[in-house]
Amino acid sequence: MKILAVDDDLFILELLSKISARVGFEDVSTAASGEIALELLRGGDVVFDCFLFDINMPEMDGIELCHHVRQISAYRKTPIIMLTAMTEKTYVDDAFRAGATDFVTKPFDISELGARLRTAQELVVARQEAAAALESAGQQRLATGSVHSFNLSDELQIGADNDLISYTALCNYLAQLSRSGLAGSQVLAVKIDRIEAIYIKATSDEFHYVLTEVADAIGLVFRPLGYIMAYAGNGLFLLVSSKAHLEPSIRLEMAVQNILDEMGAEYDDGDPLDLEVSIGNPIRPNTGKLQRIRKTFDRAIARAENRTLKKQGAPGAVNIRATRR
Repeated sequence: MKILAVDDDLFILELLSKISARVGFEDVSTAASGEIALELLRGGDVVFDCFLFDINMPEMDGIELCHHVRQISAYRKTPIIMLTAMTEKTYVDDAFRAGATDFVTKPFDISELGARLRTAQELVVARQEAAAALESAGQQRLATGSVHSFNLSDELQIGADNDLISYTALCNYLAQLSRSGLAGSQVLAVKIDRIEAIYIKATSDEFHYVLTEVADAIGLVFRPLGYIMAYAGNGLFLLVSSKAHLEPSIRLEMAVQNILDEMGAEYDDGDPLDLEVSIGNPIRPNTGKLQRIRKTFDRAIARAENRTLKKQGAPGAVNIRATRR
């Protein structure tokens, strides 16, 4: 795995190279500023598989560098590990919103940095395998007349203006938050109702349009509450809100639904999309290992899916459209 480390401290760069080599990653290039790093990346002579960016650098800090790197098409999904002695939640939030994948705190712990690099390598390999499988599946689908080159369950990339990060990054975000930060956070899921029918009828462009419209509507409601969100596939969005006490989920659901109704989204042929969403009750996240965090996400998803089933006719179901009208 080819790594690019960026830090204005030459001693830190030397230390990173030595520690990385010690844990099995010897191919490390270095840059002493964000400007030098961007010049190297835009030159395209070397393609990197992973980045290590210090947050606190003069002129261009690591968060700004992260944002610029994500604008380069070849590096939209490349793992970016942020290096920092600053653990305040605002820095963590800003870094992940800019596109960070993971965090390592200073002073460096050899085993921790090694674990983060191994996780990044696994992510690189998994994405390479997924890309190959997707290309093969896409060719087969096109050959058989299928509309989409992607599965409904795929974690598709949506526009850059809706505070969306990857599912993996959202897991790492929760893992990075301090206990005090977690105490003020809640996890919830938003599900697009009848997503299977939309997937079958919509073109690929229309399906991406649906995801973007819903993500925008969620953002309008949750942005004042402070949130970070990931699209998890199957029409499901996972949110981590920094507000300790959210409004009841039914009110949040109605607020998102009102916006979607006002948008009046349509298929290209003029048929209405009739987008509806279900929001499950929020959950306090578990601290600790990623497995526990993923279980928290699974529980949040289950609550949103149960809400959908309830609206479809279970006893006591609440029809939010009827409630509003």
